[in-house]
Amino acid sequence: MMMWTNNSYTHAGRFIMSDLDLYSLWDQVMQKTKTKMPQQMWDSLVVNSLMPYSMTSTILTLFVMDPSKLKYIQTPLVHNQIVEAAKSLLPTLQTIDYLTDTATVNASPAEQMSTPPTEIPPMPPIDMPSIEDTTIESSPSPIIPPPWDAEEYNEVLPEGVSRPSYDSPVIIQRNTSPSQGIQRPVPADLFASKTTVPVPPVQRNMSSSSKSHLNRAFTFDNYIESNSNRMAFSAAKAVAENPGLRYNPLYIHGQSGLGKTHLMHAIGNEILALNPSAKIMSITSEDFMNSFIESLRTKTPDQFRRNFRDIDVLIIDDVQFLEEKNKKTTQEEFFNTFNHLLSHNKAVILSSDKPPKDYKEMEERLITRFNSGLTVEIEAPNPEMIEAIIHEEIDHRRSEYPTLYVPKEVIHLFAQYFNKRNIRELKGAFETLITQAAITNRLETIDVEFTNKAIKDFIIHTEKIVLSIKYIQEFIADYFKIKLEHLVSQKRNKQYAHPRQIAMYLARELINESYPQISFAFGKKDHTTALHAYEKISREIEKDQDLRHTIDRIRKELEEAK
Repeated sequence: MMMWTNNSYTHAGRFIMSDLDLYSLWDQVMQKTKTKMPQQMWDSLVVNSLMPYSMTSTILTLFVMDPSKLKYIQTPLVHNQIVEAAKSLLPTLQTIDYLTDTATVNASPAEQMSTPPTEIPPMPPIDMPSIEDTTIESSPSPIIPPPWDAEEYNEVLPEGVSRPSYDSPVIIQRNTSPSQGIQRPVPADLFASKTTVPVPPVQRNMSSSSKSHLNRAFTFDNYIESNSNRMAFSAAKAVAENPGLRYNPLYIHGQSGLGKTHLMHAIGNEILALNPSAKIMSITSEDFMNSFIESLRTKTPDQFRRNFRDIDVLIIDDVQFLEEKNKKTTQEEFFNTFNHLLSHNKAVILSSDKPPKDYKEMEERLITRFNSGLTVEIEAPNPEMIEAIIHEEIDHRRSEYPTLYVPKEVIHLFAQYFNKRNIRELKGAFETLITQAAITNRLETIDVEFTNKAIKDFIIHTEKIVLSIKYIQEFIADYFKIKLEHLVSQKRNKQYAHPRQIAMYLARELINESYPQISFAFGKKDHTTALHAYEKISREIEKDQDLRHTIDRIRKELEEAK
């Protein structure tokens, strides 16, 4: 049943204002809350954690992408600002509900509008925005009519056929609105109707990429290039400049969390920048399969084929999930779609966690098609790439925290902890470090000890030692049989001064720490103290063979301890 009023209509219990729909309201709420809380907190707990789900005249329901962050979202600094901003736009609002992927967090109006508990728990690890982390799954996933056939929405549906939702897959088009884009889940029953009454598609306007799963934060400009991904990066740029003509298909493989999704969405964003009218579909292989199965159930395979073939670019993530014995029919349909697009010079970009040659249950002709274009691998980051990523993150954070200082020994720590691990974990750990440093006023005094405590949940423990100024100091004190307090004191006795100069020299040589930081670690205010020690030892080892042998022996032991 549908009821119309002058300014709104209700359908199935939902209230939608003509001048302020769900997504417009949420865009404005985001802008209003941006200035009410720290930028980092706003990015992590509002922009990258919440999506609008539904709205009535009194209830706004928000979807929480990461349920573990719900308790932080409900703290006063975040929750109260959302409530205040939403009520300023919708005065009749009484309740804000939070929906997770496992349960809906419902509270009474009185509970929602009252101040939540004032005790703020420790910040959790903060994940960088990722399409892989925010895909909303529905079962079953209905087939999706493309938005450029929008007139079909007003047709009367046959008895027993439900209108589809846009849960998955997602059609992406260029957003011309200046408002900030966010990823949004859509209620599975948004267009559901068993009656012949047409439902106006007000809540979902797919002509804007801000209402799709194309992550506009993923661009070529903020993708860090290194030896581990250089070939994939170059190929992606070539495909974006000449979609369908260069490297078609482009097959990108590598373990999870290395930036495959970032690169694929960067291609989509670049194509749209060059050709705003391009029709791009971005979907996971699982959603492709679910949509195909639903088309068989509803006896609408022709509609399914039209949806997936009347496009310019097809981006499919995680194609390895098609590789099962019981998915031969889906593989057949995927092959036909694949063939159709390639024969019409339409771009196909695929990602997987394995190269084509490693498939055991995939049809041979599909493997042949995968290999018909260009296959590139993204490897796990090496220490050099990790340090480059951390340096870029530091530069980015300094726009918000001008006094932020991360010593080189901490950067080396990250390079050792996350060597050959995925970038998503690396960035999550760094976000956690900076957030905890901001909360505890340690932005200017971050050190190895503080870092180890802040990111302890990310550390895979090994027997290796992390070289730092502190460790070098302790090693030298033990080596020369003197107390650590004397090594870092102001005593000028040779028995203390000479080991101190050796320690300063090694801190510069082994971890490339700055002279000011070395001097500070030894209680010296002037950075020239460390510079003088380095130059003095450098001259002496050229002349004194015993000293050179001593330092070589110390260096070898320190290197072996790493």
